[in-house]
Amino acid sequence: MGITGYTSAEGIAFNELMNIERLLNSTGRSVYLENEDLLDGVTALSGSGPAYFYYIVDAMIKAGIEMGIDENLSKLFVKQTMLGAYHLINNSDKNLEELINDVASKGGTTEAALKAFEDNNLKGILQRGILNAEKRAKELNG
Repeated sequence: MGITGYTSAEGIAFNELMNIERLLNSTGRSVYLENEDLLDGVTALSGSGPAYFYYIVDAMIKAGIEMGIDENLSKLFVKQTMLGAYHLINNSDKNLEELINDVASKGGTTEAALKAFEDNNLKGILQRGILNAEKRAKELNG
């Protein structure tokens, strides 16, 4: 289910690249990158990405527990919600803003949560974290 970004040194034959791609695709999807400098960004976005989702899911589960929902039930609600959201992102022609607006009724509960996220710059915090991961990847690659 994963995705791998890769590049190659000059002089690699096309058939060798196809063999590499077949191998990488056995673990999910792969994308050939012409620009090797993008690999650090791919690491920050996709390599580290699962941890970002786990972090958000953990926060949602803990909020459920704080509201009095049993931990296992809270996990079930959050995991199933995540699956449903993934399905819509993957199968809808709507962009993310439209999907958000479909859930966020004017003056409703979702709008109240989104306002708190915006007031606390959650999107900016997440983006800065990912950019910090890219910076660290560049440092590690010297």
